[in-house]
Amino acid sequence: MIEVRHLKTLTALRETGSLVEAAERVHLTQSALSHQLKDLEEKLGCPLFIRKTKPVRFTSSGLRLLQLADDVLLSFRSAQRDIQRFAEGESGRLHIAIECHSCYEWLMPTIDHFREHWPDVELDLSNAFSF
Repeated sequence: MIEVRHLKTLTALRETGSLVEAAERVHLTQSALSHQLKDLEEKLGCPLFIRKTKPVRFTSSGLRLLQLADDVLLSFRSAQRDIQRFAEGESGRLHIAIECHSCYEWLMPTIDHFREHWPDVELDLSNAFSF
């Protein structure tokens, strides 16, 4: 099974061009990084890069996995930012139920003020107490 750590390792290897520098970037020893990559290659049944070249050259399988890594890690970082914003109350959805029509008069200026501070929170207004 391919894990996020594998994808991060491969992108570090591409960016640095060497096992030693990639290991430093992902906070592993060079030996641990080599074992991780060898285990991944065994699971996948194919080599991902040519080891005796400087900088490291990726095989077709390695290049395909790097494409996946770029897509997945970008989505992963985006999801982390979104979740952080949800946790901090900067994003999400707010349901407001209003029973009386006259309540809208005081609510609308308040909503304008709310939107200035939290533009990414979706507002859902409904009549009465029905959601």
